[in-house]
Amino acid sequence: SEELSRHLRQLIGLEKEKSVLIVGLGNPGITADSLGPEVIGNLHMTRHLIREYGLKSTEKQILHAISGIVPGVMGQTGMETSEIVEGVVEITRPDVVIAVDALAARNTRRLNRTIQITDTGITPGSGVGNHRVGINKDNIGVPVLALGVPTVIDAFTIAVDLVSPLLKNCTKEEREEFLSRIYMEGISDMYVTPKAIDTDVQNISGVISEALNQVLHI
Repeated sequence: SEELSRHLRQLIGLEKEKSVLIVGLGNPGITADSLGPEVIGNLHMTRHLIREYGLKSTEKQILHAISGIVPGVMGQTGMETSEIVEGVVEITRPDVVIAVDALAARNTRRLNRTIQITDTGITPGSGVGNHRVGINKDNIGVPVLALGVPTVIDAFTIAVDLVSPLLKNCTKEEREEFLSRIYMEGISDMYVTPKAIDTDVQNISGVISEALNQVLHI
């Protein structure tokens, strides 16, 4: 959490008061996709307190207006997630948006072990081939910082990781032909997740939310 908060401080820049909207992307009803909503549930929101009680920053602490939203997925709402976020941004006018989402791993060694950070936004669903409208500065009008953790992996990637050592003496053409045959077997649309994914998501969401709470001076 401390290491993650260090990187977040460098990217966000919180030397003065800011309004921050944190978006928990994903489907809370699917464990492997519930990272974003879980993080939101562990955060301390302050925007309503600042507005209701007129709280101010002090010399010892800068008070940021923190708000959060779990917009769900298109299958639940019938709306693009970016449309919901754009509407909230238009009304609440945050200085920055932080989006948290579960990702698809491209290497088995990264599954539930990597926290990815980007300041260019995120495209929900792209990891599993379900491309939706991107949540980025061009679409919603404010800077977007994205945090993601790979919680699922497709079966084809697992197959490639397993057979690659056996193909090291093959030519490039032979490797491509072999892998294309695996891909043609229909496993490209299969995604798997570790059996302890419920515990993993709980632990990882705790790490991310604690880092956000630290960096936002809550």
